Amino acid sequence: MKYVVAVDVGATNLRVGTYWVDGRLIKSVSVRTPGSGGPDTIAECIYDLASRLISELGLNQHQLAGVGVGSIGPLDIRRGEVVNTPNLGIRSFRLRKPLTEFFKTEYVLVVNDCVAGVWGEKVFGYGVNIDNLVYITLSSGVGGGVVVDGDLLIGKDGNAHEVGHIVVRYDGFRCGCGGLGHWEAYASGSGIPRYVKYYVENIATSRKTKLTEFVRESLITPELFFKLVREGDEVAVEIYNELCRVNAAGFASVINVYDPELVVVGGSLALANYDLIIQPLHDLLTNYVVNRLPKILPTQFGGEAVLKGAAALVIRPPKKLLRIYGFNH
Repeated sequence: MKYVVAVDVGATNLRVGTYWVDGRLIKSVSVRTPGSGGPDTIAECIYDLASRLISELGLNQHQLAGVGVGSIGPLDIRRGEVVNTPNLGIRSFRLRKPLTEFFKTEYVLVVNDCVAGVWGEKVFGYGVNIDNLVYITLSSGVGGGVVVDGDLLIGKDGNAHEVGHIVVRYDGFRCGCGGLGHWEAYASGSGIPRYVKYYVENIATSRKTKLTEFVRESLITPELFFKLVREGDEVAVEIYNELCRVNAAGFASVINVYDPELVVVGGSLALANYDLIIQPLHDLLTNYVVNRLPKILPTQFGGEAVLKGAAALVIRPPKKLLRIYGFNH
């Protein structure tokens, strides 16, 4: 049986897995995503991890059906390159060209990580019988992938789904990409510590709680922040309530624009704090949404969601993506 190499290039972790062409995971490995190096450093790391897996599992290079990659963006999808990503030390890097050379196959398909995520849900997950669905991740960044009327949305450069850069406050906090008031600036794993610090230093200036002390000692992390929320820290809860409204505005904007039947949520931040981040949406969304509310569910694939989607790109490739890369079938 043929197999697929699937890749998830995250801002924090790089995952590589092998799948049979029926979608079953054979094995995957995860390492920290290289934060420094040249334009091919990440592709070299991918090939090194994949080669070890292939060798360890006794797979044959000739059985390889193709390589699917879901990566942080923004993308230049035709070149298969990441261009000026805000959440990684290597801001721009090549994927498709070096991987075609390393694996000796032209069948390397590269999309945004959340585009892979939504395609995995469409092919293998909750979206199998649904034509309008969205996958949203809250992790190091905030991202989305969208299927409308059964078609995967890609866009001219592969960035038709950058929902993390929806403006939730037009005069708001500055995002890592440089833009003002973006959803990701407030609610992502990279944004929460910066926003909490800003809030403590500019709004809760005279207050003293565990949270404010941690901020002044530069010790705040998303994990610690949500722990303090659960403990009832007064300033943490105040900021948390703001974040709930920000998330509601972000989700509502996605729902209003794409009109999905289903929103599937993934990402380490959301899945670790689903009760705090996603469950409150059900009460808040009615303030912002004009469309009929969709179902909102956590991905059943957990941390494997993007990897599963990257495999799905090769197993059941979207026609638009095949046209982009010049394949006729």
